[in-house]
Amino acid sequence: MRLTCLAILGCVLAASPAVPGGKPGEERSKIAAYLKGHDVPVAAELGALSGTPAKPLMAIAEDAAADGLVRARAVAALRLYPSTATRSFLGKLIEAKAASSDATDQLLARRAAVALGWLAGAGACAHLAALFASPNPEVRIDAAIGLGLTRAPEAPAFLRKQLAVETVAHVRDQIERQLRALGQAPPAPEEAPRRPERPPMRSSF
Repeated sequence: MRLTCLAILGCVLAASPAVPGGKPGEERSKIAAYLKGHDVPVAAELGALSGTPAKPLMAIAEDAAADGLVRARAVAALRLYPSTATRSFLGKLIEAKAASSDATDQLLARRAAVALGWLAGAGACAHLAALFASPNPEVRIDAAIGLGLTRAPEAPAFLRKQLAVETVAHVRDQIERQLRALGQAPPAPEEAPRRPERPPMRSSF
């Protein structure tokens, strides 16, 4: 009887699904390999590779020696893991890359802007507005998108402030689009000052 019970227990354990786990380095390697072939990571698939995917994702994102595209995908995937630690990581990454002219830094900043916008939370808008200092218009566009995604009551003020100084047409268009999405009408464009009319010339004849 006892042998029969042990045999049944062994069969149950053998049939049970494996629980994600392993050494942090192994989990990171598995997730990095996964990100190489997946532009849009899926939470369930990442969960099958690690019990706590956010940690290896952060490690990959901040590894300057890793492939830039893989790092960017890791940053984007952090939107799937809302937590204080994730928001803090994204905020710090944005502040560090905000004014950078490096192409990889700008890509990371863009992905972080959208991820933090989805997660929102206290302080998110201030972090996102820091990206308006970027020399790259595409980064500034993603900063505007991130602010719109937060749906935060303070987001329109940051958008309006940038709109007042933004000179690139397609960045201005995105800012106005996000203001409308937030239920805020963009300010009316200022009319160009008119030239003073000259009095009609009198004929000498």
